[in-house]
Amino acid sequence: MVQGSFKELQLRDLLKKLGVVLLLFAGFSYAQLLDKVVANVNGEPILESELKIARMFYKISDRDELLRKLVNKRLIAQFLQEQGLNIPEGYIDSLIKEMAKSNGKTIEEFYRELYREGLSPKDLRRFLKIEVASTLGLNEYLRSKVSVSELEIELERLRSGDITYKKEIELLVINKESKDKILPLVEKYGADLETIAKELNEKLERMKVGKGELIEVLDREIWRTEEGKLAIAEDEEHLYLAKVLRTVRIISGRSEDEIREELLTKKLKEEQKRLLEKLKKKSLIELIG
Repeated sequence: MVQGSFKELQLRDLLKKLGVVLLLFAGFSYAQLLDKVVANVNGEPILESELKIARMFYKISDRDELLRKLVNKRLIAQFLQEQGLNIPEGYIDSLIKEMAKSNGKTIEEFYRELYREGLSPKDLRRFLKIEVASTLGLNEYLRSKVSVSELEIELERLRSGDITYKKEIELLVINKESKDKILPLVEKYGADLETIAKELNEKLERMKVGKGELIEVLDREIWRTEEGKLAIAEDEEHLYLAKVLRTVRIISGRSEDEIREELLTKKLKEEQKRLLEKLKKKSLIELIG
């Protein structure tokens, strides 16, 4: 069930857009319109007056493009009405009041502007109801059906490089000439590099390293060694003993909320597209002239 309450931020965005529309009224001719039917959607007419308001609202001059847009919005509005959506008259009243106020007019002055354009308050209310249903109403409906899981956020972070992994290690670097001293100590103390370093009077380093940050032979061994185990590698001059302490996840870039909203927006668009395709297949749509 869809309820007729909408977020204040969305309302402000819509009012901002509608305010721009009303400022455009002054630039149009005062010719009166014959309010004819320009399309039918499941037996419900779309009128010439709606087409005129839509042209100002969407800033689209191509008639065919406007008709397709109005048809899509009517399909969505009809669907949501079937789901229980009801746009309260008081909500439309508040929209019109704010539109008039944003243009420095009283309601009466605002309505006179409409009449001079061959439009009526009824025409505007009809348009606003469809617009609100097909934008704010649809958004509320889809958000109740679509969600983003923690796994999806994690995968997006990995895909976009917001997550990297490092190995926290203890590292003992020994001159290769001391190799014969090392093996007995490893057999005796295992992965206890701190004790081995003391026995050899060598410095033990502790660090976090990303893949590819160390020399290749050591890097390869570290990234295939289990936590708590000892990785051993050597080159021409040195023997390397590295105890893998743990794997550390480094998060950078976007916050979880930002990623969630990005994924949700993408899903909402995909779901809206699927819904429209479904509605078109089972609807009777007629374009007239």
